[in-house]
Amino acid sequence: MGLFRPSFDASPYTRTGSHLTELAFPLGGIGTGCVSLDGRGGLKDWEIFGRPNKGSWLNYTFPALWVLEDGGEPKAVTVQGPRLRDWAGEVTDFWSYGHGRFFRQMDGLPGFEAVRFTGTFPVARLEFEKAGFPLQVELSALNPFIPQDVRSSSFPAASLTYKLTNRGDKTVEACLAWSIENPVGYGEADAKKDQAVNEAFGENGLTGIRFTNARYEEGDVRGGEVVLATDWSDVETLDRWSEEGWWDSVRAFWNRFRQDGGLAQHDGKPSGARMPGTVACRVRLAPGESAEIPFVISWRFPTAKKTLADEGPTWTAHYATEWPSATAAAAELLSRRQELTDRTLAFEEALYGGSLGAEVLESVGATLSTLHSPTLIRIEDGSFWAWEGCSPQEGCCDGTCSHVWNYALAHVYLFPEIQRSFLDSAFANGFNCGPLGKEGAMRFRIPLPMAQETPLWHAASDGQLGQIVQAYREWRLTGDEEWLRRTWPALKQAMAFAWVQWDRDQDGLVDGDMHNTYDINFEGPNPLTQFFYLAALRAMAVMADHLADPVAARYSELEKAGAKLTMERLWNGEFFIQLGDFTAPESPRYQHGPGCLSDQLFGQLSAGIAGLGHLVDSQMVRAALASMYRLNFRAPLGEHENLQRIYAFGDEAGLLLCTWPEGGMPFYPFVYSDEVWTGIEYQVATHLALEGMEDEARAILKGIRQRYDGVRRNPWNEFECGSHYARALASYGMILALTGMRYDAVDGVLAFRQEPFRSFWSVPGAWGVAERHPDGRLDVRVIEGHLPSPFAS
Repeated sequence: MGLFRPSFDASPYTRTGSHLTELAFPLGGIGTGCVSLDGRGGLKDWEIFGRPNKGSWLNYTFPALWVLEDGGEPKAVTVQGPRLRDWAGEVTDFWSYGHGRFFRQMDGLPGFEAVRFTGTFPVARLEFEKAGFPLQVELSALNPFIPQDVRSSSFPAASLTYKLTNRGDKTVEACLAWSIENPVGYGEADAKKDQAVNEAFGENGLTGIRFTNARYEEGDVRGGEVVLATDWSDVETLDRWSEEGWWDSVRAFWNRFRQDGGLAQHDGKPSGARMPGTVACRVRLAPGESAEIPFVISWRFPTAKKTLADEGPTWTAHYATEWPSATAAAAELLSRRQELTDRTLAFEEALYGGSLGAEVLESVGATLSTLHSPTLIRIEDGSFWAWEGCSPQEGCCDGTCSHVWNYALAHVYLFPEIQRSFLDSAFANGFNCGPLGKEGAMRFRIPLPMAQETPLWHAASDGQLGQIVQAYREWRLTGDEEWLRRTWPALKQAMAFAWVQWDRDQDGLVDGDMHNTYDINFEGPNPLTQFFYLAALRAMAVMADHLADPVAARYSELEKAGAKLTMERLWNGEFFIQLGDFTAPESPRYQHGPGCLSDQLFGQLSAGIAGLGHLVDSQMVRAALASMYRLNFRAPLGEHENLQRIYAFGDEAGLLLCTWPEGGMPFYPFVYSDEVWTGIEYQVATHLALEGMEDEARAILKGIRQRYDGVRRNPWNEFECGSHYARALASYGMILALTGMRYDAVDGVLAFRQEPFRSFWSVPGAWGVAERHPDGRLDVRVIEGHLPSPFAS
């Protein structure tokens, strides 16, 4: 393991040149928001204020390096690579497009000629290149990310460690400085009202600047603090730059810094303007000597609400209850740096050092960054709550949407505390929706505060039935008997609603009006709802039998009858279809009819991952999967006609949500049917791999990675209805599929496939590496935690 040199082959994850264009690597913690490291080594997308904030940057916020080689002339550069886009300027304000490259991002200063960016989330490593420069400059950016340890993975901070190496034959003096504009009050109108304060401090081995703004009273969602700090011994601070007209402030700073690495101290009383402050670290390096200089940017914005314009309730961010100040967070992060870095690197090595293939490992690792994005929120009492994704300035689609988070798997295995919170809030608060709730309908969006009563027009069939399957999976993964007994009444209530709206004649085949993840209602028998119905019935039967509840027989009877009807009525010889003709303009809108739906077997996949087995004939399942790949995967998309949102097009490959190979396309097909969603691509690829079609699964993942290549899209932001979309966390299913991992805490089983592999694994309470050797031997190494029950392999 190494902070700057990983022990595994990281070349598949290294980008240069144009592949740096769209990079934005999130740095933050679980439920804290983040700031992103761009492809040239700067910071952008300051999403630390309790909301998304895409496209944001701070004036005069940059790293700079001064060097003096013995006998030479001083040099000063920004520690950033060349600009790759927006040469004419961004379209932001008066001093933007048409005024040249935006000067406040310091593009007019000398920098480095090239950058090599190796991104293996949660670690980014950058190598800066400049001919004739006396130092080799590297950056390692990370935040602790340790499976099964939510708190240690939730620091509201970005950790930036620079390695300076003297590669010449003369001693070099250097000064590495970070400058940040006071962020508190970013984006607010009437800057003249600001009462910004930049306070230099030095305490307990920590030196830095604390940024606040007295304009905002306690409890104001815009109020908070940011800290720039280091524990380097030879350090100088400039609390705020001088306040001058025109470009005189930055000129005063740069004139002094380029001279000898010093900081130009200001005169006069601060006006309250949001000025930059600087922390500078000095070092003297003999030939061949290196130094690793750490910086931490931490934040604390304790009060939040859904949007700045929202008149609704506020909440306190949980991280603000863990750390009483941004300084406290920075101090703990730096004091525990070695431990937290070692544990994070151990996870990185376990994941990316596996044998599952780069397209698999990057898909899993890159989407984990969603957990560090504003998509996921943790409120004061420790409960988790989430958006579906992030619009540029606010969350998109609230309430931990059941039919979207239904797909997500990574948090279930790496941070089960999150999944338990989601399920507890759903079954405790989901029925608070009026008359339908009393009949068993569950809200598919949980409001804040969670317990409040809200009206419900329809329940989400895939989401509600999926949560029953998730509850079964939760019981098997944790072995928590008390939790199962406590949740059982709510599970029975949720299951009973199927007979109110989705299977009214109780014959085992859905026949009602079924709201679903496409934001519309399928009418009549359809495979998406039907397979979730069968999976939920089987899960309920097993749990009821375990609890000696006589209703088990009823669940089992219905499931068997439903499986028979599914095979008899929905199977067309190639795949499963929705019954009905919807081709006439006056037909019910937004159906799929005889189309090949990529989600048709999602309920079967969920059952398989939960350990419930095949719900219908296994040969039908394999044939339907083969049809999905053959009919819906296009490489390239080429002549495909998409009248809806564009996530893949032209020469790119992608899996379409639905196709109609034999005709019968509804006049108004279901919403989004033209589109390509990575979350659905991942669930189909996982299912293909589970059923032995590994090449097809990999082809789908390679198509995704080629789209998110850094040239066209950011690898660490897979979007759908907004950035950092939760559905993409389905990618973790590929680890389960390609390792054959099956863990059951109830029966005490941990099993893996017989074919050779090496892979990361994680279950509630433990994680590590498993390897099946060519001679059949299985090694299961626990890196952290312990397995709570005996296991067999």
